[in-house]
Amino acid sequence: FLEKVWGKTNSKIYGPNAGEDYLDNELRFSLLCQAALEAPRVLNLNSSEYFSGPYGENVLFIANDW
Repeated sequence: FLEKVWGKTNSKIYGPNAGEDYLDNELRFSLLCQAALEAPRVLNLNSSEYFSGPYGENVLFIANDW
């Protein structure tokens, strides 16, 4: 769904060439992080007889920088 923002870059995720960053990497990765946090609230990621639909507000995220 993030392709709609920039379209396909037809290149590497971090930059067009090895060792070279995109000029807007800060924006790209900020948007990626924001989308990752919003996705469980809006996407139907769970389906069972007890629960179906977006996770909603009571979600715990464990994140690291690896």
